[in-house]
Amino acid sequence: MTINSIITKGLLVALLFSSCTPFKISMSSGLSTATEMPVKGKNGILINQKLSFGEFKTQKVNRSWTEGSSMNGGAMKVLWTTYSQKKQSIHFSLDDAAGNQSEVFCLAKVRAEDWTVGENPNSLINIMGDILGIGGKSDNTFAVNIYLSKEPNAWEMILDIQESQRRSKQYVGFLAKSKDDYYTIHPITSVEKNGKKGILPFGSVGFEIRNKAGVALAAVSLIDNGAVYISSTEPKERFLLANACSALLLHQTLD
Repeated sequence: MTINSIITKGLLVALLFSSCTPFKISMSSGLSTATEMPVKGKNGILINQKLSFGEFKTQKVNRSWTEGSSMNGGAMKVLWTTYSQKKQSIHFSLDDAAGNQSEVFCLAKVRAEDWTVGENPNSLINIMGDILGIGGKSDNTFAVNIYLSKEPNAWEMILDIQESQRRSKQYVGFLAKSKDDYYTIHPITSVEKNGKKGILPFGSVGFEIRNKAGVALAAVSLIDNGAVYISSTEPKERFLLANACSALLLHQTLD
């Protein structure tokens, strides 16, 4: 079951709202002051596609990478050829108004067993699985590596798409660089309109990204063309969160 199909079913709840006013995702209080950044360029076609919101914009989104890219090894590089042949991979770079740059590599519908190459107990996915109590044998894992400029090691984002929709009210994914430096990812299961809120019976309409203290710092809406909300004002963190939100938006194109 894909995000798109579940969202389509889940949004039937919107029929409970009678007016023609658009409805939005309902977010945690930590994002109450975050400015909505509508997404441009999420047209579902990966031909010269460029995504932008607020002060952030991608260069052309593509399905290839070169040896000169930032990808420096690990499970992502091992698996890239296989999944790119299945058209389940994308590569993009992101820029912001301050001149920050990144390279991002995404693999969709990855088998969890493939991602834990060698079953290394010290791999980040195994460490975070122990910390957050997640794991399993999913064949619909969304795996992302985010390389920020001047940082040698990637941030890894792991999201079990099937579980995040099937158990949307309990599921937790992660964005992490180490066992001490990480964020958690939570499906958004409620919408609001005209001051009224409704809870989806299943599925989700977006994702929140929270820090270790459980405070929501960013959210991405997958409704229509999408929207991004970032409350963090720290430039480096804000840019990292924008990269993660971009990957979540582009997953729909791969779905």
